[in-house]
Amino acid sequence: MKNYQIVLTTFISFGVGYKILMGEVPSHYFAGPENELGCAVIALSMGFLSLIAWDWKGLGMWLVGGNKK
Repeated sequence: MKNYQIVLTTFISFGVGYKILMGEVPSHYFAGPENELGCAVIALSMGFLSLIAWDWKGLGMWLVGGNKK
């Protein structure tokens, strides 16, 4: 995956997990509170794992403009 795809996955996963935990997602989408909590845990876990997968060196070089040719 390209770095921007991993960054988008991170932000979307954390956003979904946050919205589920804060109750912004209607509870009629879930079969029960355990199901809702499980979906939140899966979304937050995916956010943390994709955060680890970032290309931090490449991101830093892109921010300072070090890849100009």
